[in-house]
Amino acid sequence: MNIFLENFYNWSFFFNTGIGIFAFVFLYILIVLLILPASWLSLLSGYLYGSYFGSIIVFISASIGASVAFFISKSFFSKKLKKFFSRYPKLSFMEQVVKKGGLKLIFLARLSPIFPFSILNYFYGLNNVKYKDFALGLLGIIPGTFLYCSVGSLAKSLQDLKSVQSTNNLYITIISVVSTLLVVYFSAKYSREYFDKSEEFNL
Repeated sequence: MNIFLENFYNWSFFFNTGIGIFAFVFLYILIVLLILPASWLSLLSGYLYGSYFGSIIVFISASIGASVAFFISKSFFSKKLKKFFSRYPKLSFMEQVVKKGGLKLIFLARLSPIFPFSILNYFYGLNNVKYKDFALGLLGIIPGTFLYCSVGSLAKSLQDLKSVQSTNNLYITIISVVSTLLVVYFSAKYSREYFDKSEEFNL
């Protein structure tokens, strides 16, 4: 993060122009596609554009990047994954869990900080997830996005972003803990149902 911010130090004026905003969006999309940490860019967005406008820019950028990654994964890797699952039938329960959980599981996973955003984009593309559910699930990143942009907006200079830490936020913490527990609960529930049906079928 520090290396990138140092490079951006003399470019802050550029990112406040119309072309600069488009360049920032493109950079964010690229970071998402390359499965690199984007939290520092969210902080930077808050510093450059403020809490609200910065959040909008991050959400749009993240959504576009996520969608592109989803379709890349579904178009180029999905078939290979299914062939792999055909060799190891028991591994297909992962796909069945996601399919059964649908939008509910997708949304909760987006709320939870323990599931990397960029990796989830490719993971959902590998499974039978409808794009409609995938897109709606992206709404789950809004709380975290606004928090990072709000923290970034408090920095007085780009140098401050090198040491800024996300302050404890009770609301975000509660959402993160609850969503994580729910993801674990529903995943375990659907996995158990899948294996129970498999055992019944084999009997």
